[in-house]
Amino acid sequence: MYGRRSRGDDFASAFLAVIHTAIGEVVSANRDAVGELARLRVTMTAGSERPSLLVTCVSQPAWGQTTTAMTVPWVRNERSAIAGAKTTSYAENFAVVRDAQSKGVSEALMANTVGLLCEGTTSNVFVVIDGEVLTPSLSSGCLSGVTRELVLEWFGAKEAQLGFEVLQTADEVFLTSSTREVHPVEQLDDRVLDSRPVSTELRVRFHERAAQDVDP
Repeated sequence: MYGRRSRGDDFASAFLAVIHTAIGEVVSANRDAVGELARLRVTMTAGSERPSLLVTCVSQPAWGQTTTAMTVPWVRNERSAIAGAKTTSYAENFAVVRDAQSKGVSEALMANTVGLLCEGTTSNVFVVIDGEVLTPSLSSGCLSGVTRELVLEWFGAKEAQLGFEVLQTADEVFLTSSTREVHPVEQLDDRVLDSRPVSTELRVRFHERAAQDVDP
């Protein structure tokens, strides 16, 4: 019958309440230790009889106004059974970003198996072409990041199938993530992107709007 709640609905509501309580307790317990800027991670696994929940809170160093990135030869498999899923398996991301960091840049950008632009190891990527803001569609295999979705919703950015080579010709490139928000790229490989008017404006506008609504 319509309107009748199932046991699954009741369990989901109860478990969400547990998550909210756990988050509140962890934030309260770590507020003084982590300072003003922190990163909260909620991890849920199946467990043997009931889901297991882990909530962690660590200090998050502030990102600079701009960042650096590089392209790498490794690819995302857009046909993977877990393409676009956020999982606890970070081995591949860790290996790739460590290689980038060893070369003095903060992020590595990857194509998928058919040569389309996909994403970074811990970020989504946007390009600006003739004033238009574009990001790879989910069919590329990229993660549907929260900040990515907000940039699409708030500022009229569009999804598109973008060749990996677009990174070498785009007017601007910027990254998005929960910790970066909108993060303009000042250097990509050997390209120096001196002019970043669109991404700089979006960075300011995003920060202002996010401050008005902490749970958009």
